[in-house]
Amino acid sequence: MSRWLRAFLLSISMLSCLFGFEARPLPKAPASIAHAEGELSVEVTNAGDSVVADQSVCPSPTLCTLRRAIELVNANVSGAPYRVSFSPTVFKPTEPVTIALLATPLPAVANAFVSIDGSSARVLIDGGDLPAGVHNGLVMNGPGSAVRGLIIGRFTAACLVVNGSNGAVGGTLATSAVTLGACETGLELRGSASIATNVRVGFGADGQAALVSTGILVTAPDVQVGTETPGGSPNVVGNATIGIRVGAPGATVFSGVLVANNTIGKSQGGAAAPVGVAVELRQPSKASVVRANAISHATTGIRVAADEDGLGVVNNRLVANRFETITGLAIDLNGDGVVNPNDANDADTGANGLRNHPVFLRAVQSRIAGNVGAPCLGCAVELYMAAHTPPGTRDYGAQPVPVAVALTDAAGSFIFENPPVAPGQWVISLVTDPEGNTSEFGPSTRVGAGVVQCGNAPLEVGWNHAGFFGQSTMGLGSAFPPELGNPSRVSAIYHLTDGTATFASWLSTTSVGRTLDTLAPGEAYWFYAEAKAVFSGGFSLSAPFPVQLKAGWNDFVYIGATADARDALSSIAGKYDQLYRWENSGDGGHWLRYGDDTTPSWARGFAQLEACGTYLVHMTQDANLTPLQP
Repeated sequence: MSRWLRAFLLSISMLSCLFGFEARPLPKAPASIAHAEGELSVEVTNAGDSVVADQSVCPSPTLCTLRRAIELVNANVSGAPYRVSFSPTVFKPTEPVTIALLATPLPAVANAFVSIDGSSARVLIDGGDLPAGVHNGLVMNGPGSAVRGLIIGRFTAACLVVNGSNGAVGGTLATSAVTLGACETGLELRGSASIATNVRVGFGADGQAALVSTGILVTAPDVQVGTETPGGSPNVVGNATIGIRVGAPGATVFSGVLVANNTIGKSQGGAAAPVGVAVELRQPSKASVVRANAISHATTGIRVAADEDGLGVVNNRLVANRFETITGLAIDLNGDGVVNPNDANDADTGANGLRNHPVFLRAVQSRIAGNVGAPCLGCAVELYMAAHTPPGTRDYGAQPVPVAVALTDAAGSFIFENPPVAPGQWVISLVTDPEGNTSEFGPSTRVGAGVVQCGNAPLEVGWNHAGFFGQSTMGLGSAFPPELGNPSRVSAIYHLTDGTATFASWLSTTSVGRTLDTLAPGEAYWFYAEAKAVFSGGFSLSAPFPVQLKAGWNDFVYIGATADARDALSSIAGKYDQLYRWENSGDGGHWLRYGDDTTPSWARGFAQLEACGTYLVHMTQDANLTPLQP
């Protein structure tokens, strides 16, 4: 082996380890291609479907129907590969010509190495006029079969079934695309080591929606749905209850399925083509790889079904996928519709072993650190940009952050050093253990700048609601301390006792009733200024400043990252019902109301909590507020 080849193979091996999946060999060429020498052929020259023998014959310049061509192929005992093509004179490539089945379904193609090739024509096989019953469209039973360039629709069972091993559906050329729609199932891949590329499922000949229950069904090992690498000719699956399903009742246990680089939930042109579940992995499959798919307009992105009949759907790697417009969970282990809680030693069982998800402990631009909640040496944590909607409870990974995969230590801790993210962006992650079990997405977090700085507070004439940002507790005494700014201009200070309607007060003109003796750093106060003043002071923090809140009214200073109020108060979500901010812009001051999470946007006087800002909140119960990481 040459040095450059050895280095190339080593680099591929390292990348495979980094992203948590085993290297897969490139798929073997379909047997029909490998045995092309000595290939027999027959051309379909008639779009009819006569079942009377003397009305259809093959070969013939005008009388060979698809049904008779398949019967001719099935009668071949030579073992030579056979190609069925379509006359471009009869089946023009500019618009589809329909073969309408009227009495019975087409016979199954029984022999090996048979290709049904409509690449040079536009052929629509239509089963909509068949008698009542359960009917498949085209069935390929022999190994090494290939189907290219056909449009198949309106069958009560599957549009296309590949039973033989090493089958190939579609291909890399635009004319090889196979379109399947308006069937119970679009494509069934029952033969091992089969491959489907450039297949459009859930669409009709005109590209419009043609609903299917299941887009692509895989029930055999080592099947490839999609392309190994990006680009090329991906499958496009939409308008389905389940886009791609791996596993079905009655199949024997199988593994090694690759679902990669497919578009699910959109049409080829990018229009929405909704699916219920984009990819489902269920019994008796295991050890599938779902990688680099574009999944959108789905209720559930990837669902790994719960254990059933003693069969666990485990060791499934779900990596580098992109998600958009997901209304439920992007990844759902056990199919229960909820994010499964982490357990101390990750001892629970179920889909993918209910692998613990990652939790961020600190996220700033220079470093993102976290833990997976259990020992997990060598687990691969994949960082995603989050699809974020305040307050973040339904966030999911929109797209992987380039080259952002971290390996955990023995305690399950991980660190991303200098990831390509910016302050204010939201990130989320998942983890895959060495056995190939990928978790659900963990909670998202906002990337901080690393520090929050609270400085001088300008005071307008009248009442001002502001925080004290001195370095230490400051005594008030009988006069406003000169070192805090303009002592003669502040004549009254009040401080709310949390959870009550009671205030401690300090008045510059009298000591009677003076119950406020000190100002504490990080606390909120009411200052009455006789003239404009600057309340000096300042400090900086690299961590959020937690606040204990009591049931009832509370004044507090928000010392954390500036953010949407629902995000900033996510730690007390559901525990408050009113939020206010006092604004004095030289007009004497007035209240702005936010409300709570349920308040409509048009009724909100402000949208964000500002770093170092002061607020009044009404709590329905005691709770601790932890602001966002600055």
